[in-house]
Amino acid sequence: MPNRLLIFVLFSSAYFLSFFYRSANAVIAPDLAREMSLSAAQLGLMTSVFFATFALAQLPIGVALDRVGPRQVTSTLLFIGAAGSLVFAGATSFGGLTLGRGVIGVGMAGVLMGSLKAFSAWFPVHRIATVSGLLVGIGSTGPSSPPLLWPC
Repeated sequence: MPNRLLIFVLFSSAYFLSFFYRSANAVIAPDLAREMSLSAAQLGLMTSVFFATFALAQLPIGVALDRVGPRQVTSTLLFIGAAGSLVFAGATSFGGLTLGRGVIGVGMAGVLMGSLKAFSAWFPVHRIATVSGLLVGIGSTGPSSPPLLWPC
């Protein structure tokens, strides 16, 4: 059981991070636009690049999850997401911000499916619905959650 708990905590944390990155631009948009002199169109494009790369990565990630496994694929993707975060944080231009968001999108693209694939291997069949529901419930408490959860 402790191994299952650890698996759940690790993958839920990764999903929380993925959900955070999906909605973080909405929270930082006013400050980002002001500090980087971005137009609304640039903000929209930069934000959409995350979702475009996220979507484009789905098929290769699905194949990799089946062939290599969720532990290796998800951990590699999280490192890619971390690299994208560093690019985004160090960006001094719209192009750098967009590149960073795109790399973050690729890095976060396999977290949900990687989690579900890992759960299918580690948990009994009659627990999959419960742990999957908990994953989404916990992971969805991010910047777009009610103000009581995020006072800033």
